[in-house]
Amino acid sequence: MKQISLSKLLPLYGVWEVVDDDSSVTFRNRRSPDVPESHGLALIGHNIDDGSIECTIRIPAAKPSSGASVVFRANGQEKYFAAGIGGWEYAYSLFEGNNLRFTRVAGAGNVGNIVDGRNYAVRITLEGQRVSLSVDEVKVLDYRGLGTIGGTAVGLFAFSGTQEVVFSNLRVDDRSPKAFIVMQFTTPYNEVYRDAIQPLVADIGFEPIRVDDIADPGIIINDISMHITEASVIIAEISEANPNVYYEVGMAHALSKPTILLAQRGTRLPFDVGPHRCIFYENSIPGRAKLQDSLRQALESLLGKSVAATAA
Repeated sequence: MKQISLSKLLPLYGVWEVVDDDSSVTFRNRRSPDVPESHGLALIGHNIDDGSIECTIRIPAAKPSSGASVVFRANGQEKYFAAGIGGWEYAYSLFEGNNLRFTRVAGAGNVGNIVDGRNYAVRITLEGQRVSLSVDEVKVLDYRGLGTIGGTAVGLFAFSGTQEVVFSNLRVDDRSPKAFIVMQFTTPYNEVYRDAIQPLVADIGFEPIRVDDIADPGIIINDISMHITEASVIIAEISEANPNVYYEVGMAHALSKPTILLAQRGTRLPFDVGPHRCIFYENSIPGRAKLQDSLRQALESLLGKSVAATAA
């Protein structure tokens, strides 16, 4: 885990004070005629897509309206997610923010169980559209339908009903985002995967996963569903009218998962996928090189960020 310095904390709303050692920051909700009560929102100069975030949260004087959370996948103040202690009637909550307007996503426990002055060790684990919240090593939330908002910034949040909250020991553990590859497991598609898709995906920092990489015991469709949920992007080769491939593409579309379709040039696509972006390629050595270029450009467009060029 990497310790994050809070010295460059950027307050957007509320009053924040960083202590001398840069490992702790306090939010205080000032109450006076000229300073109205406010939610607190601050961003930190660190980005993370998949991985985990840890932070210690302490509310000295908790009450039913108290709440403090760690912000993640923020796209500035316009869109972000947050999870932590308190929020609404819950002891633990997950919500989506838009400036200072919030949509509750999930919650657990009763807010009355928050203890004054207790140090809560919060851990948020991110895997594609799956997010889990653990408090003091106990998993309290596990949500698999997280939306896509295009941000990766980290921050801190406090509800306006919180008089004071101390955040400390903010740490992150970056993890390569997953790209789930959907395709038929026969020649020539295995070669296309080995020579073009897998090296390109790995080179730009994603972990490529195919169904045949799954070695865990159990029901295979459950594993597929889990990997699609946890992936940041789906890449599907649909040259063949394979029912399994189309089933998995349908699952990805149902989850609003970023999806890139591939097909050999000359393939006639079914009506249902015709409107979706598809990369057509020639199955040859020069064609696979062009496929890598097109796939990299598609990933840049789809994910809203620049990705590195393939190594020579």
